[in-house]
Amino acid sequence: MAHATHATDEGIKTPQTTIEPVKTQERIDMLDILRGFAIFGILVVNIAGMAGPVWLPGYTSPVLPWYDEVAETLVNFLALGKFYVIFSFLFGLGFSIQMARADEKGKDLRSFYPRRLWVLFALGLIHSTFFFIGDILRHYALLGFLLMVFRKRRDKTLLVWSGVFMVIGFITLGLMGGPLALGTSGGDLPPEMAGILPMARDLYANGNFFQVALFQVGASLFSFVIVFMTQGGTVMAMFLLGLLAGRRQFFQRLKEHQQTLKTLFLWGLVLGVSLNAAFILFAEIPWLSTFFWTLGAPVLGGAYIAGLCLLRLSASKAKWVTPLGNVGRMALTNYLIHSLIGALFFNGYGLGYYEQVGAAGLWGITILIFLAQIPFSAWWLSRFRFGPMEWLWRSLTYRRRQPFKRNQLAPESLKVI
Repeated sequence: MAHATHATDEGIKTPQTTIEPVKTQERIDMLDILRGFAIFGILVVNIAGMAGPVWLPGYTSPVLPWYDEVAETLVNFLALGKFYVIFSFLFGLGFSIQMARADEKGKDLRSFYPRRLWVLFALGLIHSTFFFIGDILRHYALLGFLLMVFRKRRDKTLLVWSGVFMVIGFITLGLMGGPLALGTSGGDLPPEMAGILPMARDLYANGNFFQVALFQVGASLFSFVIVFMTQGGTVMAMFLLGLLAGRRQFFQRLKEHQQTLKTLFLWGLVLGVSLNAAFILFAEIPWLSTFFWTLGAPVLGGAYIAGLCLLRLSASKAKWVTPLGNVGRMALTNYLIHSLIGALFFNGYGLGYYEQVGAAGLWGITILIFLAQIPFSAWWLSRFRFGPMEWLWRSLTYRRRQPFKRNQLAPESLKVI
């Protein structure tokens, strides 16, 4: 979820030797659009884990009505694995931007970036304990330290290691039983784990906030290990590709790459659809489905990126994607809002719809939430410089309270005298 950060608005100057968040006018709006789009796709996948125990050991999917089967297949085909790939790519790209800015200022990235990662990890711990066990922030934070090791490596080295991490991801996911077996054990569980599923069902349906949080302390640790094993390799591979794209300033020069984008979109769509169709077709054969999914998810994710870039470059079609930019500018806040809404809607201490909504209904809820986030994000950013969680993250990272309201002047310590 990490991305190029905001900063002071026009008219507020900072010393050239100070590392500050990226200024509003310096942002690359295409990256915000991609983050906004990815936020939607991540909710499409995550909401199933909020609405029921589908990721817990021992869960077996019941026989579904045809419309829920179709809706679930669409999630697996269009969304599963595609959007965390995009976010991972953007994380690496944002890292590259921050590193370039630090170099321009003559600062060492290591003077502030580790603190940024530890703050992200702490937010992930809070998130996974109190709201959603499927949190990804902790993984991004820890793998971000490994990303720092590659910051000065050659482009060829980044490509080679990206391939190595993809292979690692394929092997670990295959050993876990494939993409559609995450968190399940086919009912054959050791005695100490056999009671987790009924306990979870009772707590999420009837427990209070603190009882659910206590359960999620252990459940989120289990989820952390599973997600790290199944997604860690791919996340790291995308980090490195994002770092490489940032070095090449690909998104700063989109018009120059328009033909390349058309080629990537066409072939990404053809190959991505084919590979993901094979993944669905061979879902019962773990290693084969893992192979097609490992290749298909990033390829189709790449087609999504190229397609959105082409829309943004079109004078007549850009209006359809630019509203996503506001959602992406406060991606961390919107990601956490998803979990807050999910907890209040599905858990027993809220509206109590746990295990009461099928896959088709979850699509509807997802679309409604996202459609609400578009105007909400625009409204918020018309009044404030950052989303609330972005502001907190930046203030803790730079150990200085960042200006929050749009009409708020920078502190005297940030002005040039």
